[in-house]
Amino acid sequence: MQREFRALGPRDVLLTIAALALAWTAPPAFAQEGAKAWTPPPPAEMPDKFDWVQVPSGEWLGGEVKVMYEGKLEFDSDEVGIIKIDWEDIVEMRSARVLEVRPEIGESATGKVFIKDQKVSIIGDTTVVFDQGEVLAMTAGIPRERNFWSGEVSGSANYQSGNTDKETFNARMFAQRRTVEQAMIFEYIGNYDETENTETENNHRLTGDWARYITNRWFWTPVTAEYFKDKFQNIEHRTTLGTGIGYEIIDTSETTWRVSGGPAYTKTWFEEVPAGESDSEDSFALQGKTRLDHELTDDIDVWWDYRLLWANEDTGGYTHRMELGTSYEIIGDLDIRLSWIWDYISEPAEIDDGEKPDESDTQLLIGIGYSF
Repeated sequence: MQREFRALGPRDVLLTIAALALAWTAPPAFAQEGAKAWTPPPPAEMPDKFDWVQVPSGEWLGGEVKVMYEGKLEFDSDEVGIIKIDWEDIVEMRSARVLEVRPEIGESATGKVFIKDQKVSIIGDTTVVFDQGEVLAMTAGIPRERNFWSGEVSGSANYQSGNTDKETFNARMFAQRRTVEQAMIFEYIGNYDETENTETENNHRLTGDWARYITNRWFWTPVTAEYFKDKFQNIEHRTTLGTGIGYEIIDTSETTWRVSGGPAYTKTWFEEVPAGESDSEDSFALQGKTRLDHELTDDIDVWWDYRLLWANEDTGGYTHRMELGTSYEIIGDLDIRLSWIWDYISEPAEIDDGEKPDESDTQLLIGIGYSF
């Protein structure tokens, strides 16, 4: 028996094309399900090993909470290293370790921290709850002293030989011990330069500040101290001790600007003096400080630091130190740092031949830094 085949007409061709188009464009059921956003399951309610943080993308990061301060949570992720997350961007957090939490008003609380729906629960002997926006700072609580510390080191060196022999070194170290109620800051800057076996630069500055927070904006500095040495400014040693009060003008996740000031006492020992002159002078003084930090991008930070001391003419008169700087994160905890520093003294002391050193010294420093 033979089958008869009918030739396809225009109508049949159009129906066939339409059917193929629908089959091509219609996604299968599994494709529709796969297109939905996938959110990983949350970790255990209160984990035992790692601290866990959830960001707006839904991703969970496992690691260790270092500190929350000035609107930034510093988190040591096992996958990407130390990162900083805006406090307001924390969707959930569950800590395995004990943390100390300081609110804007009221006493600090210590315990494991659980954050959800913008509520911060501190689970200790009792459970204390704050609004997420009320939390001023958070640090590691009981476990280890080293959890209170952070800092950075940077430096550069240049060695040249041949027609000109030249050696240049500079180093910078910064360390900070910070709790929810106080901060201790230490900083060292040193520079050395030798050209054709002749020393042309040799200066060192060591500063220390102890600040105690009165409110979320006001702070008191019971002690500020500085040691400075620069033979080319005719300063063998200069020490300054002071106290003061300060205020944070701006305190956001991207920008901080603070000012402080108060009375001080300073004493200077000179490298050389004219015959019959005293080799040291001391004076009561007024000191002031201001610092502005701004995060331009996730990788680039800029800062401006200005410090002044107003003493009598015998100890130098008006002196200041101003620094403009920027840093660019290379990878992880390494960055490139560029800073310009201007040291000024209005009344430099005469040396034994009656001449005076220059009033201003400027430096341009480029180096590699490491944060910890």
